Amino acid sequence: MENKTAYHRDAAVKTVISELLEGRYAQEQEDAPNYLLTANNDKIYRLNLMATILHKQVQGAITEFILDDGSGQIALRSFEENQQLDQLNVGKVVMIIGKLRKYNQERYIAPEMVKLINPEWLKVRALEMRDVITPKMLTIPVHQIAEQKVGEEVKMGLAKNEIGQSEEEVGGVELLPIQKVIRLIQELDQGEGVMMEEIISKSLVNNTEQLLEKMLESGEIFQNSPGKVKVL
Repeated sequence: MENKTAYHRDAAVKTVISELLEGRYAQEQEDAPNYLLTANNDKIYRLNLMATILHKQVQGAITEFILDDGSGQIALRSFEENQQLDQLNVGKVVMIIGKLRKYNQERYIAPEMVKLINPEWLKVRALEMRDVITPKMLTIPVHQIAEQKVGEEVKMGLAKNEIGQSEEEVGGVELLPIQKVIRLIQELDQGEGVMMEEIISKSLVNNTEQLLEKMLESGEIFQNSPGKVKVL
């Protein structure tokens, strides 16, 4: 039987900037991808980061952003023309899927995808990463900057109209609907994933079906088999 090597794509791991700056950057052989080794000995080949754009510079086809998520600052660099990046400006809050790179001892992010998100998602990420970041980040100073920049319409659109309001609090920070759904999935998952119908039937969050679709699009969860999802 002919052996065929299946294409493997590493999951985008949720992280914060301080972890990208403090972890050990491992450069393997040419035929092996580079990765970040965290303090917990986890390997990050692809990253999932949420941050605020503090600075933007365009020189020809090169676009550079300075990002801040409350734990630190790092550059994002794209070396080819990208209309998606052209539309993003200072003060916007974005989710980035990409890879960590290093040049002349400086670390930066090479993006695969950059997506505009509502500033309220920074609170969710702070809760998810509370074991990595300091309690100070739960307040997210840059979150206040972003709110002023993007305006009230964008600020409230996703937080209320699209995913509903939350009622619970964790560590003094309001728990958003996405966090409730993530917790529900983790509680129901016995290792094989959870059927979406079961999540919808047991969830107390309004519009759970629409929220699951958004979570799939953003990479918060993934389908490990038809109709079943797992948390990344």
